Amino acid sequence: MPSPANPPLAVRPSPAWRTGLAMALLFAVNAMVCRRLWFADFYREMGSVEGSFIAIARYIMLHPGDHRWFPMWFCGIPFLRVYQPGLHVVVAALASTFHLSPQRAFHFVSALAYASGPVALFWLCYRLTRSRGYALAAGLAYSLLSPTLLFSPGLRGEIGGLLLPRRYFLLVRYGDAPHMAGLVLLPLIVWTIDEAVAHGRRRFYAASAVLLAALVVMNWTATVGLAFALIAYFFAQAGAVRPVRWLAAAAIPVVAYLLICRWIPPGILLSIPGNAANSDGTRYDAAHWTQLAALACLLAVANLAMERARAHRAFRFFATFFLCSAFVLLGRYWLGWSVTPQAHRFQPEMEMAFCGALLFLLWRAWQRFPRGLRTALVACGILMCAWQCLTWSRFADTLAAPIHVEDTIEYRMAKAFEREARGGRVFAPGSVAIWMNLFTDTPQMVGCCDQSVPDLEQRIAFYTIYSGANAGPRDERYSELWLRAYGASAIGVSGPRSTEFYKPFTNPEKFEGRLPVAWREGDNAIYRVPGRGPSLAHAILPWQEVSRAPVHGLDVEPLFSYVAALDDASLPAADLHWANEHQFTVDADLQPQHRVSVQMSFAPGWSASVNGRPAPLHADALGLMVVEPHASGPTRIEFTYDDARELRFTGLAQAIGVLLVLGGLIARG
Repeated sequence: MPSPANPPLAVRPSPAWRTGLAMALLFAVNAMVCRRLWFADFYREMGSVEGSFIAIARYIMLHPGDHRWFPMWFCGIPFLRVYQPGLHVVVAALASTFHLSPQRAFHFVSALAYASGPVALFWLCYRLTRSRGYALAAGLAYSLLSPTLLFSPGLRGEIGGLLLPRRYFLLVRYGDAPHMAGLVLLPLIVWTIDEAVAHGRRRFYAASAVLLAALVVMNWTATVGLAFALIAYFFAQAGAVRPVRWLAAAAIPVVAYLLICRWIPPGILLSIPGNAANSDGTRYDAAHWTQLAALACLLAVANLAMERARAHRAFRFFATFFLCSAFVLLGRYWLGWSVTPQAHRFQPEMEMAFCGALLFLLWRAWQRFPRGLRTALVACGILMCAWQCLTWSRFADTLAAPIHVEDTIEYRMAKAFEREARGGRVFAPGSVAIWMNLFTDTPQMVGCCDQSVPDLEQRIAFYTIYSGANAGPRDERYSELWLRAYGASAIGVSGPRSTEFYKPFTNPEKFEGRLPVAWREGDNAIYRVPGRGPSLAHAILPWQEVSRAPVHGLDVEPLFSYVAALDDASLPAADLHWANEHQFTVDADLQPQHRVSVQMSFAPGWSASVNGRPAPLHADALGLMVVEPHASGPTRIEFTYDDARELRFTGLAQAIGVLLVLGGLIARG
């Protein structure tokens, strides 16, 4: 037995164990807040855009190996233009492996991303400062506080208070799961770059490239948020790192892009700035560049001041990250600026930076406190965290209250479209369009998301149909012309008393008495759009092709001849049949002067052959396909979308990227 004079020493966990326990605590706190998400099916937030994300995952599951063309949205678009595929592939793989429904797999991944974000922030804070206490405090602050609510009364009013979970609200109300997943990777990328640049560990260059590639293939907003963080890291480390290491770090995004260029080809990458700007009206004008110059000056002055004050590099990083993200976010809410497209979405980035900077200052003050005060503060902090965790969990439970999806208008109208349209293209309103293709395979004239819209003319059509701006008594006529031009056989309308979330129609009564009603329930209706049939292929004469792009929604003169041709019984009928998701045939009894218009978005990669020989194929002024068969008599036209040439090029580039990463991982550092 041990001697009373020599009591056994208390066993303290090793540093690795203490770090692991802190990370587990953070994960558990966040997992409790989002406890209803882990195995959720459907919940009441049907205005969330997550319905479209789950629909993409469902499409991947239903069509394994055939992900070239996506015919469901915007009159068809290349699958890779729909959205970055990273999260959706993960959801589809999880659902297929464990035999889950796509919505349940999506919510599990969403919960995992939500709970992992503060853990990743903890790790970055810990590696930058070697202080486990500071890192845990920063992680808890990011988990249980919503700093953006301090700065915006509008955001406080939207959520209902100052001490409520904004990050969770964004995830559930708006379906921001891809963004949240990207934010798990953001701190890890900064950490690996720090290990490579500040500490000269060569293998971390390769790790940074892999993580960066994963983030970019996940979400564009998180990618821009990472750009803010990397700008902040450069300012924080600019004078402390040898230039040769910065040159080596410049290769990281190049290698990262090589790894993912097969899924985000150059054409898509180059189209992103313009599409993102069109999604919210951001203009790259003189005012925009002035705002960017002001941001650069702010960051330079702030970092000069911090350098003179000899601020710790961790504080410099988080403070600069906060200034950058706050300038973009609060510039939007306070001044109406659009420093970047969709500037309102950088709320989690600002919160992450704010928690890292503020808790660093509190940590430095903490080190000067007497031990008794520290103990009292720790006890108070534990009680406050417990109270906040319970409060947030109750709020989160209310926000994600389960529902029977069959009772929602989104489900019922989608099923009504399926019955009434019988495979024809439809125009679904608001949240019905978002959820439609989780419940049915009915193709849509609209869809999600704004950055995927292939042509400006389609944006003009959507806006005109929804708003009827300046159309006056001809509102219905203009809308019908646009619907016919883009091949919609039915349109759904939600009135002011509908439970559909967005109620996007300014004049929901405009079709009443003018188009036949196919289905009605309460303040919701589906109207049939007149036409010869559901086929999206039509024989036309050369002069009937849309040859001039309308400049606004009321400029419908270019549509008159084309829409008239759709009703012309003297022109032969054309029948369209899909062979698979990227091939279809059109059969018609043609004359040499006829062309065939297909109301499908044109994209590089489409080709047509007539009775086995290649035929000229081009886009009309609406962005739809037109083929010139030069044939007489019964004719079969075969259409194929094949991006093989681009895939060969990007596949080679991807192989080079993989070799570079493998070389970096085996490099001796």
